[in-house]
Amino acid sequence: MRKIWLTIMAALLVAGLLSACGGNKADDNNGAAATSNGGVNSGAEQEVIDPFEKYPEPVEVSIGRAIDPNYKFNGNDTAEDNAYTRWLKDRYNIVVKHAWEASTADYNQKVSLAISSNDLPDAMLVNESQLKLMVKAGQLADLTEVYEKYASDAVKRIYDSNPGLLESVTFDGKLYALPETTLPSAPLTWIRKDWLDALGLEPPKTLQDIENIAKAFIDNKMGGENTVGIVGTGQGGSLYATFLTSTDHFFNFSPLFFAHNAYPGIWIKDKDGKAVYGSIQPETKEALAMMRDWYAKGILDKEIGMRKSGQEVVIGGKAGIFFGPWWSPYSIIDGIKNDPNANWRPYIAPLDAEGKFNSNQATGSTFIVVKKNYKHPEAVIKMLNIHWGAKDPSYEEAVKGKEMTSQEIPLFIIGGAGDQLEYAVNSLRKYLAGEMSIEDYDAVNYGFATDLAKHAKDIKKEPYDNYDIQYWDKETDQAFFPHVYAHLNGGSTFVDADVNYVRSIATSQTKTMEMKWANLKKLEDETFLKIILGTVPLDEFDAFVAKWKDQGGDQITKEVNELL
Repeated sequence: MRKIWLTIMAALLVAGLLSACGGNKADDNNGAAATSNGGVNSGAEQEVIDPFEKYPEPVEVSIGRAIDPNYKFNGNDTAEDNAYTRWLKDRYNIVVKHAWEASTADYNQKVSLAISSNDLPDAMLVNESQLKLMVKAGQLADLTEVYEKYASDAVKRIYDSNPGLLESVTFDGKLYALPETTLPSAPLTWIRKDWLDALGLEPPKTLQDIENIAKAFIDNKMGGENTVGIVGTGQGGSLYATFLTSTDHFFNFSPLFFAHNAYPGIWIKDKDGKAVYGSIQPETKEALAMMRDWYAKGILDKEIGMRKSGQEVVIGGKAGIFFGPWWSPYSIIDGIKNDPNANWRPYIAPLDAEGKFNSNQATGSTFIVVKKNYKHPEAVIKMLNIHWGAKDPSYEEAVKGKEMTSQEIPLFIIGGAGDQLEYAVNSLRKYLAGEMSIEDYDAVNYGFATDLAKHAKDIKKEPYDNYDIQYWDKETDQAFFPHVYAHLNGGSTFVDADVNYVRSIATSQTKTMEMKWANLKKLEDETFLKIILGTVPLDEFDAFVAKWKDQGGDQITKEVNELL
């Protein structure tokens, strides 16, 4: 999955993206008076804290860390020792150590083991269900006071612009986590437009269009002898986003379900207003039947669930279609840079029978938590200040133009103002059209959008409103190329889209889920994959539904309905 913008991700998620606002440093609080013990003045003076003050002595933060086995570090760098972590130590005296590491696929299991054994690092990333378990077990530090004292103005502005976000991680009046912010997201259909143009094909709207395009790519061997029509789920990946991984829209098949008005993995309302699980509805069976047919025809990648990385197929020029969010270019940037003809363009497709573009609604799924009784919880707050802060010249010198991702940046979470994407995209389009100047930007609240504009004309060639690959300069400003390219190419398509969002009724696990969900999800994943691959008959779906209900699904459904 996404260079681990997912375990990032998102996101970049925006994964790498909004971290570009991330990787960096002192903002509007710079210069505030502070003492050498971390920022608190003693005596009768009013307490004034510099959220970016360097510790006088090294302060160690041990973390649990997810590692993407496919990520390529610079030289001998590692996730623990790289340009970012070295700069963090030199500039702030914050020393990050790994209490343990786990692959992206195994990370959640490792976190759950740490929770159950009460053998916790100082800080780590968790999902919502894990957060609630830790709160219930009394394992977490109360961050209420330390957040108020040490969070930078920039961090507070970001959270304030996302109403209800901090309240969602406050229990009995105590703040127990730092949540990622969630940009709106939906999986777009990314297609090699240079292949479309070469074959004289129109962009897709329907499922049938996508099938026809994929078949044409394969028949004409556009990527060589082993051309892949549609790339999808790899090893350890999911077939679709779920209520626990709502932003997982990269390299899976969510759109194929959504176009059938099927919402597997999330909790929806039936015609009577009752909560039901989308995976056991007849629309999901219909979608699986189509995917089974596509797989048999060779439209879907023959190595679904077996490839280590679908990204490698895309980067290597073998594939013509994949599904992913607007920030997908971040994860295939090597392919875009290496092949001057790789004109990856996003499309609002496939639409359902009524012409609607459907998607599940993204909800935050990653949280930074701090172990109870850790001596320096403010260090974790400072790390977030730095990650989400303003640019520091020493940072630019330290990383030397290398784009820092969730693999280099410890405790990476996505952060940005609630309307940051819309502002960034629309203001950038106006700037390039001559309708807006740099001075018109709100640089205080939308610093990253302002940076995009400052770099844009070194990257985007005229005509500014044509985003085909030949109208881009990939070399002059390599560090900012992914940002401008993703925002204009993917972001503009997404911002202009009319998305019919379906929000999951449940966004975390119920009591029974905590005991039975892992087995139920395994049953679901294995059954659905076998149906698609044709190793079991389509009617195995009905047997799955019966097993799911009998093995805890009915009780879980009752508990979800209690949330209504």
